[in-house]
Amino acid sequence: METERMPKIQNISCHKIINSRGEWTLRTRVLLDDGSVGIQTIPEGASKGKREAVYIPVQEAIDKISTLINETLKGEDPFDQGRIDRLLVEVDGTPNKKHLGGNSILSVSLAVCQAAAVSRKQLLYKYLADLYGNKKEEFTFPTPVFNVFNGGKHADNGLSFQEFMLIPAGRVPFDESLEMAVNIYHNLERVLKKNGFGTEVGDEGGFAPEGLTPHSALDFLQEAASENYKVGDKIFFGIDAAADSFKRIITYSIDEEALHLSSVGLADYYSDLVNNYPIIYLEDPFQENDHKGWARFFEMQGRNLMIVGDDLVVTNPRVLERIIPKKLNNAVVVKPNQVGTLTETLEFIRMAKEAGMMINVSHRSGDTAEDTFIADLAVAVGADFIKSGAPARGERVAKYNRLLEIFLHEQDRLDM
Repeated sequence: METERMPKIQNISCHKIINSRGEWTLRTRVLLDDGSVGIQTIPEGASKGKREAVYIPVQEAIDKISTLINETLKGEDPFDQGRIDRLLVEVDGTPNKKHLGGNSILSVSLAVCQAAAVSRKQLLYKYLADLYGNKKEEFTFPTPVFNVFNGGKHADNGLSFQEFMLIPAGRVPFDESLEMAVNIYHNLERVLKKNGFGTEVGDEGGFAPEGLTPHSALDFLQEAASENYKVGDKIFFGIDAAADSFKRIITYSIDEEALHLSSVGLADYYSDLVNNYPIIYLEDPFQENDHKGWARFFEMQGRNLMIVGDDLVVTNPRVLERIIPKKLNNAVVVKPNQVGTLTETLEFIRMAKEAGMMINVSHRSGDTAEDTFIADLAVAVGADFIKSGAPARGERVAKYNRLLEIFLHEQDRLDM
């Protein structure tokens, strides 16, 4: 009896497309010899950790994907994700993927995964769950984290902190969370207009008027949210400070409030905000190498709120391994493009969960509307949160809409 032949990678091609910031990025296509196709576009951040995988120029990436990477992976088993990613890392040969480029490697890694899911006739999140080892019969859904005020490197408005976020209570079903975010987003637009502020938006769809301070942003959020919901019960707030962007040589400078603070002073500033607003989430509160600042603040507030590492850990298992014993954070952001392969991303998530940390799967500020991979990933690994910007702009809502589709399908309310 003839055994069924397993499909192999037949060809890998790539071309450039435009992302949400009007910049070029990659669109990679993996073809298997059974006709299955996987396609992946690649996001890029404006605010980057110093230890992230290195991106190379787009045309150079296209050339390397079409030649060296294509030749390396042709004939390989697409279902052996670990081997695919190992080969990519070995051919690159650098600790930060600067030879082949983190953008080249990730686009191929994820496109191979997509093609394998198509070949298996599995929905992507279910295929990813198998890869990750999630054996649960029912999927849990991440709480969406909506960035409704943009500042820092995501907007040119003088607001030091990068993101001010709405976080529905964990007990709120996903579809209701979306409804809440849309309502508050429109309330916030009215509140800003009423107070004489503009309603222009930043890279991630959040409002980005000039003249805001952290306190006024939180006051406006409170006013907008309390129109329909009980703040501190059904809806909470979060901040991504992205402190590296306002760290000076000695101090942290919150220029819009004329503050120049030491790590101790900044910790006190955050504590004051946490005491006066329903803030449950604080991301990158200190510069990534200011471990004393992180440790002191974690000791002060680690039992009261999520202290979240993004630039601190850059989705890299080796970096996280060094951070865990230092007790600096109790949650992490997951951005596959920071580390460059799916295998390393899944390893990072496992390691963080084993250390008792919460997981927030995240987009990047330069993104495309066709890329919804992180939505499937968040469901597959049982992430606690997902962050994809405001409930506005096509490349942001694409991820939320994909999650809604999965949510309805899992409730037998939608065929897929």
